[in-house]
Amino acid sequence: MVEIDLREIPSESALARLARAGFGQPFAVLTAFDPRGHDLSPAENEARKRDLDRRLKAEGHRFANVDACSPDRSHCERSVAVVVPQATAMDLARELGQVAIFWFDGKRFWIIGVMVETDPLVLPRNS
Repeated sequence: MVEIDLREIPSESALARLARAGFGQPFAVLTAFDPRGHDLSPAENEARKRDLDRRLKAEGHRFANVDACSPDRSHCERSVAVVVPQATAMDLARELGQVAIFWFDGKRFWIIGVMVETDPLVLPRNS
């Protein structure tokens, strides 16, 4: 299991763990949960997640299931880390009604706006 705290710049050991897991190159983290910020039932979110997984498999994308959680774990969204070009990830997130994605450029994570065009935000925010 690889755990990355987005409040810190990924360490060399974290980058090495990502690479060993097959995610040493750029990838996106996105979710099908709660489109446009509207809370769905757990069953609806799970159905959307299964549909996303099936789609990614059918299209031949390499992906892994990830939990994207707040630091205190009071909020988590089942997500995927998927190796696709950034534009493809943004198109998919737009179809899923997502406001933003996380993007890993090979060294750092970013928040990239999808529904509203904004400047990308490098993480951690205080760096």
